[in-house]
Order: sequence, then C-alpha cells, then structure tokens
Amino acid sequence: MRNNKLIQLGIDLSKGTTGNYSTEEANDKLRESLNKLMGSEDGKFNAKAFRKNKIEIFEILEEVIDARVEEGLKDQFEQFVDYRSVKFGDKLSFLPETDELFEVAEIAGGTNNLNRQRLTYGRPYQITTGWEGVKIYEELERFLAGYIDWVKLVDKVERSFKREITEKIFTAIKAAYNALSAPYRYGGAWDIDQFDTLVSHVEAVSGLKPMVIGTRKAVRKAVPEFISDKMKDERNQDGYFKTIDGITFGIIPQAHKIGSTDFAIDDDFLLVLPNGDEKIVKFVMEGEALIEDGEGKTNADDSKEYSVRKKFGIGVETTAKYGVYILE
Repeated sequence: MRNNKLIQLGIDLSKGTTGNYSTEEANDKLRESLNKLMGSEDGKFNAKAFRKNKIEIFEILEEVIDARVEEGLKDQFEQFVDYRSVKFGDKLSFLPETDELFEVAEIAGGTNNLNRQRLTYGRPYQITTGWEGVKIYEELERFLAGYIDWVKLVDKVERSFKREITEKIFTAIKAAYNALSAPYRYGGAWDIDQFDTLVSHVEAVSGLKPMVIGTRKAVRKAVPEFISDKMKDERNQDGYFKTIDGITFGIIPQAHKIGSTDFAIDDDFLLVLPNGDEKIVKFVMEGEALIEDGEGKTNADDSKEYSVRKKFGIGVETTAKYGVYILE
C-alpha cells in the first residue's frame, strides 16, 4: 500500500513547501519514517524488515526522485523549457508553429469574392526518449550497520540527473541556435543598437514582446545606454540590469559539467525569446523513475548494488522564432 504521506513529504521537500517544519526537520522526519519501514527506528538496521518492505521503500523513493528532478528543472529552465510527462509506451506529438498570416484582400461592397486560405504548418514531430541511469553500491557491512542515509542518497541522485539533463538541454539549444542566421543571429561585442534590431525582428515575427535570458556572466555584459543612480543601485543588488530598453532580462542558473569544475552552459550568449506560452525546448519524461537492487550474492565482495533509471528525451522547436546574441 502506498505511503502517500511519506511521498508527499518528499515532494514538499523538493518544492521547499514543508509547512511548519524547517527543511532540516522535514529531512529528519523523512529519514525517521524510512528507517521505520526498514526496521531501523531503534538505530539498528534490520535486514529482514528491509527485505520485507523494500518494494514500498523503492516506490516512495522513485516518486520522490521524480518530483525533485521535475521541480528542479522547472526552477532552472522555466522560461524556455516545455516539460511534459507521459506514461510508459505513450508518445507525444508536437505541431510546429507557423509565422504565416492571412492575406487581407480588398473587396467590393456587397460581394464575398475572397480566395480561401489555409495556414501551412510543419509536420508533427515526436521527441525520442531513452533510458539514462546510475548504479551505486555500498559495502555489505555498512549496509547492515544502517549507514546508508537514504535522504542524502536521493539528494545526490536528484542532483546527478539534473546535471546530466542540464548538459543535454544546453547541447540541444546550442545546436539549434548555431543553425540560426541573420537577422535572428548576431555575433559581436555588446552593442545596444544591434541588440534593439535583433529584439525588433523577434517581436515582428512573433507578435510578442521578447525577453532575454543567459547565464549571470552573460547578462552582466548587457548594459543600457543611459544609466541612472537608481539603476546602478539595483544592478549592485541583483548583479545585472533586469530591464534594458524595456526588455526584461533573466538568469539561467549555471551548472558544472559531470566530473569537472567546468561550466556546463556557455557564458557568451543571450537568448531572445518571445515572451509567451510557446517554449523552444521540449522535454519529455516517459514513465517514472525505476529503482532496482542487485542481490549481494551476485557480487564477489557481497556489496549491495542499486540502480536508478529514468527515461526521457529533449528536442528543440526548430521553427520557433527566437534570436541569439553571441557576445564576442
């Protein structure tokens, strides 16, 4: 039977909405509840209790991981990533937008002599999903002693998936904007006139007032022509100008590449996006996270193994009307 209260506690932790509990108190409560399921509430691990309840334990952790990864992605990429979730085996089709408009013709009064018109849409497309996963292990003695902190383990797994997904999202974006050409792509040092021209093209083709996003280092390079003392104070507080020539700027949180301290997202580009409902990146999560354990007897050192897998895919709307300013 699903432990909905425990699942909800883990989800609330991912959203930062833990009610009357502090984050640490909520983590302690989640840890305490998991330990109870494992028979470890007295501080001593009970391998038989864990074996009896591990299906329920894994189901709880699977849902918590899903929620935490999803919330983290939405917080980081809310401005331009369309996050969708489907059941295993389901496929989601996207219909590309068109920038065509209807031709308005002059007609004589009392007549209805107009040609029929139909907008030409692109072909529907689907995002290919694939499995991604991590396998972790723990020494048998540490496992039996109850030294595995499942709350911290979930946090590490969540952050690992988010880092991998961040790299894939940026790789998809970079491939897409490298294919852009003038007037939707401009490269050079910061120039307010060139910026206004690029913004105007995006606004003209989309009919929406654009917004601009980039990493903190990227948006700091964008400077308005006229700067008041108040704007200086606000920039000192925020680290960048939030508005330039009436256009709103926002930050993409930076991340490290896997296994290094190199940044995952380039600091030399600004995305100029139509500020509407359509988002250029499509992220599809298929099904839920799956946790499986390997039996200790299959390992010569009796270590305990756990694998966590998620199935997802990422694509970019190639017909979306957006611009990129490459800061050289």
